[in-house]
Amino acid sequence: PGWSPPPPGTRAPFAMDACRGSRALRMHVILAAGQLAVLTSICASVNVWRSPLTSRQFPGHLGPGLFIAAIGISALCAEWPWRRRCEIEGRLSVTASIVYVSGETLEATISKGGRLASFYIKHGLHAWMAFVVGLCGAMLLLVPRLEPTLGYRLKDVAHTWFAVAWAWFIYQHKQPNEIGVSMHWTATAWIVIGGFMRTLKADNPKESGAAYILAAYTFFGGQTGLTLWADAASANVGSYVLAWHALPIVAILCYLRVFGVTSKAHPGGSQGEGDLVATVEEGLLAGEAKRG
Repeated sequence: PGWSPPPPGTRAPFAMDACRGSRALRMHVILAAGQLAVLTSICASVNVWRSPLTSRQFPGHLGPGLFIAAIGISALCAEWPWRRRCEIEGRLSVTASIVYVSGETLEATISKGGRLASFYIKHGLHAWMAFVVGLCGAMLLLVPRLEPTLGYRLKDVAHTWFAVAWAWFIYQHKQPNEIGVSMHWTATAWIVIGGFMRTLKADNPKESGAAYILAAYTFFGGQTGLTLWADAASANVGSYVLAWHALPIVAILCYLRVFGVTSKAHPGGSQGEGDLVATVEEGLLAGEAKRG
């Protein structure tokens, strides 16, 4: 018997998967564009590009913030097997590390006349942090290739490495005012929480993903152009920090609304994963009630 087309009114499985995939990508692009527009408008409203120092701070906080947010959003929204998640996070980490270290090396070569060793010993804090991120990425790329049991046990250890290294990085990173210190340590707290939650909850990265999104926003909000403006305006430190918590929480709610809500009505009478779990739980509860 040859191939026969699906009945009228239905779609082949691969067509449905492609449709869902394209819709998910479109929604990710829309949400990302909306967040970038909001953040850029905030920076433009206080003119963070008013001096060379504050201008450099914008990409210096946007780049790492995007990297941390990408890890967080994928953990919150994507249902990937652990090997695929390690490979994607590993490639992202190695790429981010190479881009940053290469860019800073090029800048140091031009501005310092090629004295790279002296530059990195005295001023290489950011580059060494980026190098550690690349090594964490190498670990993430390695674990799927290890013996399965060993690889599974080590699949999240790079997140703990990153969290501890980041805490030391921020400890050594000087800030111009109390608002900058508070914002950077708030971001560090969320990264530490996210990193250790990935290790403790090996099969559920979603909670750590939410923590990483909070870390990305609070780190971005700690850039000098914003904190100097807030300090000059006599902003309350606590209010400023909490305001930069409200934004990522709104973003998390949007992602959960778009990617986490399942409808009770499914085409063709099929059940979604959330409904199936609920049905199983109801059955178990009913069985316990009967035995009681």
